[in-house]
Amino acid sequence: MKTLTQALAKTAAVIEKRVHTTVQEVTGPRPLQDYELLNKIGSAGPGLVWKLYSAKATREGTRKQQYPVVCVWVLDKQALSEARTCAGLSKAAEDAFLDKIRADAGRLVRFRHPGVVHVVQALDENKNAMAMVTEPLFASVANALGNVENVANVPKELQGMEIGLLEVKHGLLQIAESLDFLHNNARLIHQALSPENVFITSSGAWKLGGFGFTISADQASRDSSVQPFHYAEYDVEDSALPLQPSLNYSAPELIQSKTPSVGCSSDIFSFGCLAYHLITHKPLFDCHNNVKMYMNTLTYISSEAFSSIPPELVPDLQRMLSPKESFRPTAFDFTGSPFFRDDTRLRALCFLDHILERDNMQKSEFLKALSDMWKDFDPCVLRYKVLPPLCAELRNLVMQPMILPMVLTIAESQDKVDFELSTLPALVPVLSSAAGETLLLLVKHAELIILKTNQENLISHILPLLVRAYDDTDPRIQEEALRKSAFIAKQLDVQLVKQGISPRVHGLTLKTTVAAVRVNALVCLGEMVHKLDKHAVMDILQTIQQCTAVDHSPPTLTSALGVANSILKQV
Repeated sequence: MKTLTQALAKTAAVIEKRVHTTVQEVTGPRPLQDYELLNKIGSAGPGLVWKLYSAKATREGTRKQQYPVVCVWVLDKQALSEARTCAGLSKAAEDAFLDKIRADAGRLVRFRHPGVVHVVQALDENKNAMAMVTEPLFASVANALGNVENVANVPKELQGMEIGLLEVKHGLLQIAESLDFLHNNARLIHQALSPENVFITSSGAWKLGGFGFTISADQASRDSSVQPFHYAEYDVEDSALPLQPSLNYSAPELIQSKTPSVGCSSDIFSFGCLAYHLITHKPLFDCHNNVKMYMNTLTYISSEAFSSIPPELVPDLQRMLSPKESFRPTAFDFTGSPFFRDDTRLRALCFLDHILERDNMQKSEFLKALSDMWKDFDPCVLRYKVLPPLCAELRNLVMQPMILPMVLTIAESQDKVDFELSTLPALVPVLSSAAGETLLLLVKHAELIILKTNQENLISHILPLLVRAYDDTDPRIQEEALRKSAFIAKQLDVQLVKQGISPRVHGLTLKTTVAAVRVNALVCLGEMVHKLDKHAVMDILQTIQQCTAVDHSPPTLTSALGVANSILKQV
């Protein structure tokens, strides 16, 4: 009996595996089944072979969603195979390249560090494609620098994009901190630090990826059998299947010697090349994988090459790019460069990176200073570097009155899609619980929020906010709600206006003891006349009659006359 049970279990496992394989062949790797691809956002990895897509889960049960939108990475094996054939490379080279891709994906899953791209769903593949899912990304740094290879329709955000110096500083500082972790905590050497393997997330953070060539620092220090990378001594374009890191960003000790002395300082050289490219907008080495051209450039680097580099960075960058490994600083040393230390705007961005760790007193002092810095930040920095941490801090009720005006100011420059994706989710809890000054501020900005969101959000979040404002006892909040009522009523159907807005405006007209509130309520009724049916208009006439019977003040009578005139025009 036991043997029969085991045989049945084995058969069931075989059938399940075959079914899974068949499903994969038809629908693609698991991430392509679990997520709906939305937009092509860029490319990444060695040779930019990965296509990056924004995506969302196809069903609620896929997994508890940490991110409403994610990034799905797709590698087309068939296209890769065709490129390999055109380049005259062997099938063994293709297999070796795919092994590097698998190694990279495997290491990414194991890393748990805020400076490394976070994997949401591990690599899966079939005979046609590979795919995995990560946190939402904006693009690779290579894309941001203008290399949009393997991107058929370049997103408008990448077209003509220029990374400002402040963004570069902040990004380099984040990568330096990640390298420090990699070298001193994880004890690893990246070996392939280049624009293709550095990523900008949708929240503006710069993170490491591309760990296909990574080795253990401890092993490298005691093992002389580390294999050197092989580069041609003539121009060659092997971007289809790069089996070694980009020569433009590789340290000379990995190239010159048959027994390379691999160390953490090799990554520092690569990091220096990356920094140079980002600041000058051109690579220091542009040698088409030609070793002779690389060595010639290295030998004859002159002071003129650093003429476009900020003076406070030149000494540190020259040390990073030194052919002598012992001259190069550590990643931690580089974070202390005057290039970073003397920039108050950068210090502000670094504080925002860690704002959740600060106490309310520190946050309050910082936010007061930040309010005077607006003019120093360009729109891109405000959107991608300042807005995300401020939105996260909106959960802090004590800080809300200081943070909310800044969030709403930045939101003015967002388009509707961006606002709904990045800002509205942080505002929803505030909209549902706001009181006092926060409620007043939100009602004042109601038009901004309405114009940047859809009908569903208007009904779910803005209308309840307005109702709470009507019911509040603060006349300032009531007045502001009444001023916004006509605009909101234009966006709603008649039934919602009659149920949610009209009764409260009538109530305020008759019950308030504040003259300014009554006048604003009458003006609001006059502005809504054209939206209402005959029965609702008759209710307005009745309210005017009741109101003027007890209040004969000139402002009230003038406003009532204005309402009557609106009704007459409508008739």
